[in-house]
Order: sequence, then C-alpha cells, then structure tokens
Amino acid sequence: MSQIKSLRTVRIPACTLPVVAEADVIVVGGGNAGFIAAIAAARSGARTILVERYGYLGGCLTGTYAAEPGFFGDSDGNLIIRGIGWEFIERMEKAAAAVVDRKWWLVQIFPEAVKAVALDMVVEAGVELYLYSWASDVLVEKGVIQGLIVQNKSGRQVIAGKVFVDATGDADLAFLAGAPTEKVAPDQLWQTSVDLTLCNVDVAKVVQWAKENPQRIGFKNIPKDVASPGIHPMLTLVIRGAGTEVDEKGWRITHVGPMPTVKLMIHPSISRVQGSVEIDGTDVQGLTYAEIEARRRAMAHLAYLQQNVPGFEHAIVVGESHLGVRETRRIIGDYVLTIEDLRRNARFPDVVALNCRALDRHIKGEVFQYELLQGNHDIPLRALIPQQVQNLLVAGRCISSDHEANASLRGAATCLATGHAAGTAAALAALGNGRTRDVDIATLQRTLKEQGAILSTKSS
Repeated sequence: MSQIKSLRTVRIPACTLPVVAEADVIVVGGGNAGFIAAIAAARSGARTILVERYGYLGGCLTGTYAAEPGFFGDSDGNLIIRGIGWEFIERMEKAAAAVVDRKWWLVQIFPEAVKAVALDMVVEAGVELYLYSWASDVLVEKGVIQGLIVQNKSGRQVIAGKVFVDATGDADLAFLAGAPTEKVAPDQLWQTSVDLTLCNVDVAKVVQWAKENPQRIGFKNIPKDVASPGIHPMLTLVIRGAGTEVDEKGWRITHVGPMPTVKLMIHPSISRVQGSVEIDGTDVQGLTYAEIEARRRAMAHLAYLQQNVPGFEHAIVVGESHLGVRETRRIIGDYVLTIEDLRRNARFPDVVALNCRALDRHIKGEVFQYELLQGNHDIPLRALIPQQVQNLLVAGRCISSDHEANASLRGAATCLATGHAAGTAAALAALGNGRTRDVDIATLQRTLKEQGAILSTKSS
C-alpha cells in the first residue's frame, strides 16, 4: 500500500471483457432526454438499448425533484413541443400527477410519478434496459464508436452498437470519443443545487402572510384555491432580498442573495427549498463539496422560512434530492446555437425541434436572473451532431450552444424535444449506413411529424 501511495500513476493490466449485448441504437442516460430518445428509436424500428446509472428514469424530473418541466408553448400561446414528450405529459396527467395549463402550455408534475410512467413507456416500446450501469469508456475506430464499456455490479462489460445517443447531460460519450467540447470556468457555470422537500406547511397561513406583506415579495404566483384538497398548480413566492429587481410585467427578474422560494407541489402541505453552489460538475471533488455546501445552504433557507414566514414554523424535511447540475460540457457541433439565434427566432432547413424557454441563469454569488423570450426558434439537427464522430447524436442540456443560450436550451421540456429528435434520427441512421450526417433530413422531419412533433407554428 505504501508503494502505491508513492506512485503518481499505476499501470492496469490488459483485460478481456465480455460483449453482453448489441443493438442498432444505444442511448446512454435515462434522464428526460434519454428515455424519450430510447422510446423514439425503438418506435422507429431500431433495436434499442438504454443505459442508466440509477435505478430509475426521468433525470432532473425525478432525482433532483424539479417539479416544472417548463413551458411547452411559446410567448404567443402556441404549443411548440408535442410528440413523445407531450404523450408522456398526458400520461402523467391521466395518472393525476400533472397539472397542465393549456392556455400557456405550462406543465407542473409530481416527480415521484415520473419513475413509473417513464419506465412503463420505455418497456412498452420494447427498449432493453441496463439500469445501475455507468458508461465508463467508449471503443472508437477512426471516428466511429464500436461499443461502450459499462461498469455495474456484474463487473465491466461491453455493449456494441451501430449508432449512439449521448443523453448524459455532461457530453460524456462525446468527450470520451474525442469530439470537441466546450466548458466555461467553474465560477461561470450555472450553479448546482440541492433541493429539500418539506411537508407540514400551512399554505393558508403562507398565503395570508404574502397578502399582508406585499413589500416583502419580489415575485409571486398564487393560484386560486391553492389551499383546497387535490392537485393544483404550485404557489411560488420569491422573498425580496437587497438586490431584487422585477420589471412591471414580471418578464425579467434579478435576485441577489439567499432565495427562499416557496414552491408548493401538488399537495398543499408540500414545499421545496433550494440551496445552490457553483462548482465544476465534471470534477469529483467539486461534486463532493457541492453536496455538502448546497445542502447546508438549503438548510439555512429552511431555517429562514421557519423563522420569518408564518406557515413554515412546523415544516419538516421528508426528502432530499441528489445534486442537480445545470451545466458542464457542451458539444461543439456542426452548428453552435447562440443567444442571438434565440433572440431573433432563427430558422434552419434542418429543424428538428422548437424552443422558447425563458433564460434561467443561476450565477455565482447566489444571483438568480430570469428573462422571458419572445416567439420561438428552431433547433437544427446539426446542433445535435458532435464534430469528429460519425455515429453519435447528443440530446439534452449538452447540445451544441453557447453558454448564454444554454440557460434556455437546458430546460426539461426542450430536452424532451431534443431527445425525441435524436432518438428518431439515430434509428434512421442505424437502419441506413450508420452515419448520422447521411440521414435524409426530409425523411427525418416527416417521421418526427408523423410521431406528433411540431417543427413549425406556421399554418402552412
């Protein structure tokens, strides 16, 4: 042991690994982009394997307890995200685990139900699942991925495939395969967060306090009959800090300092409190620090609520998310979406999804900025294709964009849409020559629309 401690590196002997499975399409990451991508690939006729490191699917909609997938519409009230992602929302709604505002297409869900609904949809589609499995490396020859090395309780194994979808959130496959990626400095990355789930909140007292203290509130959304039994939209209160600024329409919010935000989910006695910290989410020591520090900050926010907001006096913690990471590596794709593209409602001939999610920035120093976008813009297939790799597509928050555009594109609803696009494109590539750039865009767009996706809000 003392000899190992003195070494800077250790040589590991070569080993022979079993090839345990092969498929047309292999999706890595079962978050909101990944499980939709797997369903899309399987429904498009490809034998599909989904590899997920946890024992459940849903990503940020489950593990980090994000109860708002976000807007599925644009600022004009048009539905812009439909397809398999919207089918998932409707199944959640049928299970009495979602609230859908069909005027503005805003969706709120109960996270625990996602695990059952997502798993049902994946199994029904015929996807082969490898849960509790971490893709630790890729086998690449001349820019073509041949297979994955996965690590799980059964040991190290190889899964071979023809086309791959990286839905890891961190562009892990693209990075391991040698594709160029981009990542800003750790103190510029959007903050990571730990959420506490509370129960025993007296919502009637919270609402009464908010009405009696309007000067204390920076932003609020109080639905009708919020204290009544049954499911209903969330109540959101941002308690004003020294640097809080909100424009007259509420389209732009800047908040500086601790942000105890009351988010009452589904049942009126349940709330969520968040603590955030800036770190590099691809660094294990950073992740370890963030789990400790973000939890400490969340507990401090809970204490603030208990001491200052009537209705929280007896709130207790009944659940805690693992760390939620908003941004790490992003691929440099065949096209890089910019913040200017989002603002100008950019159009592309290879459009495979639409987006209008607000810019949602969580900045060092516990600064939160929120800015609504107008209209909607295209997401081109080229933004899902990493450079220098021939048979890989990327979906979710690590698609090709600049840092500012990522503040919008990382939203869960948009990840459902890019997952749908990537999975369908992967299937078409696998059923062809395996090269993602050779997929016929007209065939892909037609297939996506046949599967319910929306690629334009123009009536023509």
